[in-house]
Amino acid sequence: MFQKRSSLKTVTAALLIIALTLSHALLLPPLLNVSMQSENMRHVLKWSSLKETCRSVNYTVKYQGEFEYMQSRWQDEDSCREISDTQCDLTLALSSDSDYNITVLAWCNDSVLASPLPKPFNRRDTVLLAPDISVTQGVGQIEVFFRELQNHINVKLQIWKKGDEQNVTSSVITDEKFLFDVSSGGNYCLKAVATLVITNKSNSTDPHCVSVPEPEPAWLIPFAVSMAVILTFAMALTLGLLTLRCSRWLQKIEHHKEEMPDALLGWPSAPVASFDNLQEPTHSLLLVDPSEER
Repeated sequence: MFQKRSSLKTVTAALLIIALTLSHALLLPPLLNVSMQSENMRHVLKWSSLKETCRSVNYTVKYQGEFEYMQSRWQDEDSCREISDTQCDLTLALSSDSDYNITVLAWCNDSVLASPLPKPFNRRDTVLLAPDISVTQGVGQIEVFFRELQNHINVKLQIWKKGDEQNVTSSVITDEKFLFDVSSGGNYCLKAVATLVITNKSNSTDPHCVSVPEPEPAWLIPFAVSMAVILTFAMALTLGLLTLRCSRWLQKIEHHKEEMPDALLGWPSAPVASFDNLQEPTHSLLLVDPSEER
């Protein structure tokens, strides 16, 4: 009797575990809706989340190129191993023109769900976008700024004067900032063309037209510089002369002498005493001390 009860409990527990496992498995979606978003040679794998279904979940991305396929093995992407995010950048991993099989392994609690990419991916299938540019114009110049230049994408800039589409100037873009000098003002149009090297497919922006002011005449700048030099020299010379005149004027003030009155202007500079020229007669007088007479 005891053995029957024990066997019944064991069977009941096993059935309960099986039921819980099956019910949990039924909660998992069959696939994770894995997709590849590839634009301008940047490849990002994306999939749906299991956070609402699982208490704990993490993901690992595996890929299989031509080399791995020949060896019947899968390669883990190191940057996307046991992650909680639902996307993985595979730009560096998918570096050849071969087809790649890609799959995402999801660990949901104690269960594992494998979701492959519906079809093999080849980087040659990347979507080539038109260049992202911004344009500003100045006096006699057009400035074009390019965003996110890629190594595998060649970009050319075509510029022409509106109404003269036959004369197009084409320049290869190697830097994010490009300056174009115009010889005369007017309306100018430009278009940026991107070409994918590995497939030769291309895409371009719509024509963008701007109005450029007339540049200054070529002789104006040298003339302005010459006039500035001449004015500077003239001002320096004028200040020098004024300084000299002011210095002399100050010296005169410091050594100024009072002028003599008009009444003294006819007088000799020093008195002259002369008894020889006296015209009146004179008499000598002898004075004797009274004490000497006694």
